[in-house]
Amino acid sequence: MMKTKDYTNPACPQGYDSYDFKTKEDKKKFKDFALPILMMYRTTPEDKHMFVAGLKVCSSKVAVAAEAVSDALALQCATVGMAMGQGGCAAARDSSDLIILDDNFESVFTAAKWGRNIFNNVRKFIQFQLTVNISCILIVLIGSASLGMSPFSAMQLLWINLIMDVLAAIALATEAPHPTELGPRARSSGDARQILPVMYRAIYSQVLYQMIVMLTLLYAGPTMFGHPYHLVTEELRAGPTNEPTLRMRHYSFLFHTFVLMNLFNMLNCRILNGEENSARNEEDEAPKKDFNVFARMNKNWWFPIVMLAEFNI
Repeated sequence: MMKTKDYTNPACPQGYDSYDFKTKEDKKKFKDFALPILMMYRTTPEDKHMFVAGLKVCSSKVAVAAEAVSDALALQCATVGMAMGQGGCAAARDSSDLIILDDNFESVFTAAKWGRNIFNNVRKFIQFQLTVNISCILIVLIGSASLGMSPFSAMQLLWINLIMDVLAAIALATEAPHPTELGPRARSSGDARQILPVMYRAIYSQVLYQMIVMLTLLYAGPTMFGHPYHLVTEELRAGPTNEPTLRMRHYSFLFHTFVLMNLFNMLNCRILNGEENSARNEEDEAPKKDFNVFARMNKNWWFPIVMLAEFNI
C-alpha cells in the first residue's frame, strides 16, 4: 500500500494521511488475506492504521477500540472509533466516536444494541407520522374543496399535532431493545433506506382505510345516522344563541373518529410489519416473523400510559 492524502478517498478522514492500493491486484490480494482475519495483536500503530485504511478502501465497515495516543490515526480512519473512558488517554478519546465509560468491552455490544434500537424506533415513528400527516392533509383538502369548510378546525389540528407528534414520539421512541437487534440479521448498511418497502405498504394501506372511512362519514354520515342537513350551506353555530348545529356535531364526530383510528394505528406501528421473532435461532433458514402488536408491551410502560392518557383526554 502507498500513502495518500486524497480528500475523496473514504479511508482518508479530514485530510489526514492514509493508504491506498497501488494496483487492483494488490486490492484483491488484500481482500483474500484480510477479510478472514479474526484478531490482530502486537501490531505497530502504522500497521493498525494501514489495515483499517485497507478495509475502508474495500468498502468495509470498520470499528476500532483503542486507548493509546498512537492509535489516534486508526480511530479517526475507522467507521466507528471507540476509546476507553478510564484507561484511555485524552488524544484517543478526542479521536473516537464513542467512549466506553466503564472500560468494559461488553459495552460495545450494548452500544450496538441501543443504536439499532433507536434506528428501529425512528422508523416506527416515521411510519406512524407519515400515515397521520398524509391522511389528515387529504381529508382537509378534499373537505375544504368540496364543502367550502375544513372538516377540522385550527384547534383540532393543533390537538392532532400534539398527540401525533409529541406524545406518539414518547410512546414509540421509548421501546426497549430486544434480542433480535444483536443478531447478524439486524445489521444495517450505511446506505440503508430509512423507509422500508413494508413500511410503505403499511402507510398506504392505512391511509386508504382512513380515507374510505372518513370520506364515507363526511358525505354520507348525517344520512346514515338519521340527522341529515345541507352539507354546504349549514353553519357551525346557529344565530345569536350560538348553539351548535348538526354540522358542528358532525365535524366533532369526524374528529373523534380520526383520532381514535390513529391511536389504534399507533399500536400497529409498534411492530415494523413482520420483525424477526426474538425466539428464532440464527441457524434458521426461514426465521419466523412477529406480527403480534402487543408483544413486549410489559417492557415499555410509557406506551400504555401515554395511550391511556390520550384516550382519557
